[in-house]
Amino acid sequence: MQFEQAKLAHEMKMAELRAREDPISDDDVNDGHTPRENRGEDTLARRTKRFGETMRHVLPKMPQESAELPQFFETVEKLYLMYAVPDEIQAKLLIPLLTTQAKSLVNRMSVEKMGVYHELKDFLLAEYKLTPREYKTRFENATKHPDETYILFAARLRNLLTYYLNSRSVADFETLVELLISDRLKGALPQGPLNYVLTQEGEGWFASEKADVCE
Repeated sequence: MQFEQAKLAHEMKMAELRAREDPISDDDVNDGHTPRENRGEDTLARRTKRFGETMRHVLPKMPQESAELPQFFETVEKLYLMYAVPDEIQAKLLIPLLTTQAKSLVNRMSVEKMGVYHELKDFLLAEYKLTPREYKTRFENATKHPDETYILFAARLRNLLTYYLNSRSVADFETLVELLISDRLKGALPQGPLNYVLTQEGEGWFASEKADVCE
């Protein structure tokens, strides 16, 4: 792991140096030969190429295991922020990182939506069914792999719980308490009332003050 971290740090440093050696400004594009109406398109293409070459050795490939997708997107977004990648080319840099299956899925998207990073991200998370309930189920049913240390298992549990809390928009202690009570109440419901509550919640969740819907 230390070797891989050192290797990644070296690759990131080299990519940063290459970016500094090959600066491209918008003024460089309009050299008197490019029509004004095509200037924006040409600039976008060159910026995409420049950032693509810079990030090629830095961005991770999309994992095969769908449970690791939230961590993948989190890493990608941190690198985008670190290298100040413009919003309009983030999706273009993401597509080559996708698995063959994911690329087949995104082909169903419109060109406009495929070109927006958050649209692309939300579509993939929905296709792989990474809903709040799925995060919760994965956390509760997680078991230690035979080749996994307890430290790594604890880290995986922490990630799964973090994904679930983030998907439920838990940002403070009081909200966490309400979510735990809500989950516990639903766990005590018979199947019929539980199905009704889940249908009413949709992708959100009811606080304990709405427990009367179970009556």
